[in-house]
Order: sequence, then C-alpha cells, then structure tokens
Amino acid sequence: MKYEKEFESYFSKENVFTLGDARRFLSKLGASEAYAKLFIHNQVKRQRIFALGNGYYTFSNNEAVVGFRFAPFYYGLEYALTIRRLWTQMANPVVITASKAKPGVKEIMGHRVIVRRIAKRMMFGFEYVKYSGLFVPVSDIEKTIIDFAYYRIGLGSEEMRTLLGSADKRKLMAYALKSGARVRRAIETLVKQQMTMPKHKDTLAKL
Repeated sequence: MKYEKEFESYFSKENVFTLGDARRFLSKLGASEAYAKLFIHNQVKRQRIFALGNGYYTFSNNEAVVGFRFAPFYYGLEYALTIRRLWTQMANPVVITASKAKPGVKEIMGHRVIVRRIAKRMMFGFEYVKYSGLFVPVSDIEKTIIDFAYYRIGLGSEEMRTLLGSADKRKLMAYALKSGARVRRAIETLVKQQMTMPKHKDTLAKL
C-alpha cells in the first residue's frame, strides 16, 4: 500500500502508537483521513501491525509489549517473578498501572493479560529490565512483596520464604512505611513469621 514503507520505518521503532499518531503522520504525507483509516484497517488485517485495544497499535506481537498500552505502568506480582526467574511457572502478564484503565482480565493479541489499578503514590519500586527482547519496567523484589500485600493476594509459604530471603529487609520496610498502615502491618507480620511459616499455607490470605 501507498505510504507503507514510510509508516513502518517511523512507527516500528515505537513500542506502541495510537490511531491519532498514525493519522497525523499519514496526513503529513498527504493521506486523507478516510485513507488513513483504511490504511490502518488493512495493516491489521494483514497482521503487519497488531491492535492492543482503545486505539493503540504495535508492530510487535511480543506479549511483553502490551503493558505500554497502559502507561504509566510496570509489570508486577506473578509476572515480575517470572521475569526475574524467581519461580519456574510461566505467569500471564500482570500490568500494574496508575492510568484510568479499567481493571480486569483482558484478551490482547491472543494473550491473557491481567490489569490492576494502583494509586499514584504507589508507583515506585520498579526498574527497567530486558525481557523477551524489550526493556520493560518490572517491580523489584521488595515492591513485589509489597504488592502481594497491597492487593491481598496469597502466595505459597515456600515461594514467600524465597522472596523474603532474597529481599533487602531495610528496603522492604522503607517501602512498607510508604504504603499505608494496612500494608505496613501486613509486612511487619510477614517478616516476623517468615522463619516459622508452615509449608503450603497461604501466607497473605489473612493479612
């Protein structure tokens, strides 16, 4: 199609782009709004680009790119453990976002993606890590523990013991102090109990 080479050269460098971005770019090349809409439709149909929903698109079919649709975001919880190779299970992408995106389970590019909202004050404790060929924001070990408490998600005792054993306790408690009284109490209790946790018990279920 006309403008295809220029379009790919420009947008293939981006993790995601919007329909508005595409229309503005094609307009500068002389395309009408109607042609721009048809162009995007055909690109998706031919699987040259992939739709992420709500007018977002990408040239990559890599599951690790989906989070950029929900910026500001980071990957957390079980998916962070997978990325950091702290457990052997392959978790579905868990996107933690401070955007106004609707939370829940979504099907994006054939992948089951879990979207969770978080308060802006809780957008800390992550860093960019190379995963599946991309540099993506991922919660560090300490923030991953905090988020399990924040969302009241239980984790098996052995997995939590491994996490706590790898965590910087001072950093963990500093994060807990920033996370509100409920999370702070949960983390304090968890740290105290880590050496006596019975196996296979849901450590955070009652915190």
